[in-house]
Formats: sequence, structure tokens, C-alpha cells
Amino acid sequence: MERRNPKQDTRPGPIAPPGWPLAAVVPTGVGALWLWWAAQGGVLGVLVGGMPGTLLLATGLSNLLWAGDARIFHFMSLGALLGVLLSFPAVLVFGPAVAAALLVLSAASFVAAGYLAIGQEPIPEGVPEPRIGPGMAARAAEDEFSMCTIVLTTWPLSVGSRAARIGRELEEALVIFDEKGWLENPTGYHRDPPLLGEVNGGDRCHPENGFEHLTFESSYEPWVGEPGRDRWLSYERNRTAHAWALRHPGEPRPWLVCLHGIRMGSPRADVAFFRPDYLHRELGLNLLLPVLPIHGPRRVGPVSGDRILSGDAMDSLHAASQAVWDARRLVPWLRHNEGAPAVGVIGHSLGGYVAALLSCLEDGLDCVIVGNPAVDPSRLFWRNALSLATRYLKTAGVTEEKMGALLHPISPLALEPLVGHGGRAIFAGVADRVVPAAEAETLWRHWEEPRIVWYQGTHRDFLGTTEGRTLVTTALRDARVTPPER
Repeated sequence: MERRNPKQDTRPGPIAPPGWPLAAVVPTGVGALWLWWAAQGGVLGVLVGGMPGTLLLATGLSNLLWAGDARIFHFMSLGALLGVLLSFPAVLVFGPAVAAALLVLSAASFVAAGYLAIGQEPIPEGVPEPRIGPGMAARAAEDEFSMCTIVLTTWPLSVGSRAARIGRELEEALVIFDEKGWLENPTGYHRDPPLLGEVNGGDRCHPENGFEHLTFESSYEPWVGEPGRDRWLSYERNRTAHAWALRHPGEPRPWLVCLHGIRMGSPRADVAFFRPDYLHRELGLNLLLPVLPIHGPRRVGPVSGDRILSGDAMDSLHAASQAVWDARRLVPWLRHNEGAPAVGVIGHSLGGYVAALLSCLEDGLDCVIVGNPAVDPSRLFWRNALSLATRYLKTAGVTEEKMGALLHPISPLALEPLVGHGGRAIFAGVADRVVPAAEAETLWRHWEEPRIVWYQGTHRDFLGTTEGRTLVTTALRDARVTPPER
């Protein structure tokens, strides 16, 4: 492949056009069948079949008529999954034969949602073409359902009541950031945090040997006069930072900082995702798993991370800024207090974004490994947000371009990594429906094309794949975070 200068353009390379979505006939027809049988079943029929029928028919027709909108597949997967689940009580309303047919057809619609989602995603130049089979399509539909739950649990669901405030803060911040020079020099936005002092124990538990719950005061504050500062400081629980640690007894060992994805932040989910059997026991590393701002015990609302990708631009900016601030306090602490001979960082999805940003601001890292990195928060919000939310924002003067400009200081695509070229590695799925392949491809070019592994899979596979473990093992060994024989 011809090599391009990544400093010239950080947009995805040429892309292949999607085909016409003929498979959308499946959910369209299945939705119509659900509604037909719902009409025959009276009130109970409507209660059982109304929701899956409406969602499948609406999304199927939408995809046939207006192909290309990624949000369609979120709700198509939801409708299909509801159809599968509701086919069991449907036995009591429609009879076993009809319910069994609806079960099979709804499952087929779920697979069709994944197939359509993969087939209509543009493929950037240099990214391998997905090999779409039933298994891959089903996993892609799982990604779509995951995005649907994220969209439907983002606080609040509609930004209508706060769109005017978001627009006002955005305009004020752009003026301030321009005057301060932060739009031209994003590094200047980030202050050096103080060294971490007292670290306390917490009350969360996990059965993994060597598990510890650590807490400390974040001490992060937005700049004085920055829009949204007082609101961010009012999030009391977020001001205490938390981290999970897996430590080996005995002599000091290398540490790997593991940064989780959106909606995570609990010991059970975070530890399991980063495969302690592999990273902790097989590779012999100590692991530190910081809880990202407004996640887990730091959450503001009832759902972990529900202010992320909410359209509230200043909250998004402060969340990323605080995430890097907290991590930059932990890395020197590992070096000086824990005697770490080496410190690497690995992140997935939202954590991949934070890891990439951290590598541009912290020079104490030996390597950075990112999986399915969500490096452009503005683009991802406008891609996935409900149309009603984006319409409210546009009415208030908020556009994707303005939001992208405001988030420029927290973009790893606007900063240069401090980790050497050989210490950078990227891992991404060609059929990822949560973070499209274009995100990883864009970062790869900006990072001057370091090692990258594309796997035939979706969002959550990561360390569960042979390719992922091989890349991580190699990257850690080459950076001397693990011994050569590991």
C-alpha cells in the first residue's frame, strides 16, 4: 500500500461504497408478520407483538429507503432481540406453531441486522474487508444492541432542555480557548498534575488473588473561568479517584495500566475484561485498572458513564481531561512508590482513546497498546445520537464542526505521542460496530503507521483472540515491559 504523510490529513483514506441493502427485506417482512399476528391477538397480541413488530418494520423500511444511517441498525437489533424474547410468551397468545415461526424469523432478523450493518459500513483504504458469515453477523448485531443500550441510557435521553445551555457554553469556550491559544496548541490546555501523595484502601472486593481497591483524591479542577467548571465540580463522587490493582507478592514487577471502556467501572467487569489469567498470571505483570471519571463508584447518575457521548460538550471535555490527569498521577506513583521497573498502558474503546491521549502527555510510559480506540468523540456522538437530540443541538447553534473544534485539545489526533514509534501498537476489529474501523485507521496514520493488527471480529473480542494476545505479548516484550522469553 502506498504510504501517506499522516500529518497532511487525519481523515480516513478512500473508502469502498456500500451495496444496496436487499437483506433489509427480512426484518421488514418479519416486522409485518409480528404486527399481523398482534392484530389477530387482541390486546394481549398488541402487548406481545407491537414493539418488535413496529421496530423491525420501521427499521427495515428505513434501511430500504434511506440506507447508510448507522442508527437504524441499533434499533433493528433491539427489535429482533425483543422478537426472540417475546416469542416465548407469544405461545400463549398465538399458539406454538406461530410462536416458533416468529422465534426463528426474529433470530434471522437479528443476524440480518448485523449483516446489513457490516455491509453498509464504508471500508477505509488499508483495512481488510470483513468476511461476513452468520457468526460474524450475529456478533455485529450484538454490537448494535450494545450501542442501542448506550444511546437509550445516556443522560438525559433528550438534550432539548439543555441544548441552549450547551450552545452557550460551547461559544464561550471557543472564544476563551482561542484567546488562550489552546486551539492552536492543544498541549497548553493540559496542566502538569501534582505528584500523588496518600493512597487509601477501598471497600470493593474481588476473588482474584492480590486484588486491592485503591482510592485517592483526584484534585482535578477545570480552569478558572472555563464554562461548565462549577457543574463539573458539583459531581462530588467523581472527585474521589478509584483504581483496582492486581499485585504479585515479592520483588517489584512491571506494571500495566489497563483502561476500561464506556459503561464499565466495576471490579468484576474490569478485571474480567483484561483477562488476569493472561496478563497477570501468564505474563507475570502487576495490573492497575483506574476507574475513569463518572464511571463505576464515580458515577453521577444511575448509569455508569452516562455523561459520555451525551452531547454535553464541556462535560465530555472535562471527563477526558480528568481521565488523563488521574492517570498521569498514577504513572509516577508506580515508578517511585511501587518501584516499577517498567510501566505500559493498554486501553480498549473509550479506554483506548484515553490511552492514546495519555501517551501524548505522559513521558513515563514504555509502551501504549490501544484496542478499538474511539479517538474522535465528536464524530462518534454525531454518528450515533438520536436525530431529535442532534436537531435540538443544531437549533442551539451546536454543530459537529464546532464540537470537534472545542474537543481539539483532548484529541490524540491533535497531539504527538511521547512514546517512541516502536512502543506504539494498535489492535482493531474489521467488523466493529461500536467503534468503526475508521477510528483505528485514522490513529494509525497519525501515529506514522506503527504495528497494527486487524482481526476478523467485532468490538469486544480483543484479548479473547489469538491475534490480540500475540500483538500484546510482542509489544510488551519489544518494549521490555516483559522479559524476552515471555
